[in-house]
Amino acid sequence: MTGVGPAGDEALKLLAAAEHWARTRGASLLDSEHLATGSQECLVCPLCQTVGALRQVRPEAVGHLLDAAGSLVAALRAAVPVPDAPPERGPGVERIDLDEG
Repeated sequence: MTGVGPAGDEALKLLAAAEHWARTRGASLLDSEHLATGSQECLVCPLCQTVGALRQVRPEAVGHLLDAAGSLVAALRAAVPVPDAPPERGPGVERIDLDEG
């Protein structure tokens, strides 16, 4: 991934990792006994507050929220332009370069 600079490359990698995590292991976060324990630290931690709130929601709703989060991250990844990346093509499409002489 060139063309967006080192910070852009790292941001794209982070978004890819976040999307993968949300789609594969996001639900396991709610089962963690080390988050949202009710301790003083958890009362000010935004992650613990979110986990605590999601534990009160029905499991199928949490699944939908995690799918939506994965889709949001995928949309953010698609919105970041990567100028040097070849465009995605479907199977059976051949690129013909007309500028070569």
